[in-house]
Amino acid sequence: MLKIFLTIFLLFAGCGFSELNEAKVKKMVKGYFTPYSSTKIATPLFIDVIYLKKLSDKKAVAKVCYQFRFEKDYEELVEYVKSHPHSFLARFDAGLIALLGRKFGNFRKNEIKSRCDLVEFEKKYNSWVISRI
Repeated sequence: MLKIFLTIFLLFAGCGFSELNEAKVKKMVKGYFTPYSSTKIATPLFIDVIYLKKLSDKKAVAKVCYQFRFEKDYEELVEYVKSHPHSFLARFDAGLIALLGRKFGNFRKNEIKSRCDLVEFEKKYNSWVISRI
């Protein structure tokens, strides 16, 4: 009985991690722009996968459109990081702030911004990861 259970578990576990699908793409894009942070900067309103193409066994690309509502002003975040360089926000979230500024420009609190991007994926160690947005 234990052998049967282990066989079924390994079968399902092995199948679940290797496939890239729309749900996984949405989850990865959400995690890319809203990782664990010391402050809530942006809230995703929607993330849509327009298409997903597997280019090879280790490369894939997807066109993803998304919309975020911003909880903070970009300029306020930048000024806080500059004036408090040893703060948790400056040490751990400065990269996220820079990324959001590059992708969405000078966002304001409660502003909603949308965009579409080509997202490139790479398979590493039997898992798909974002290589570029």
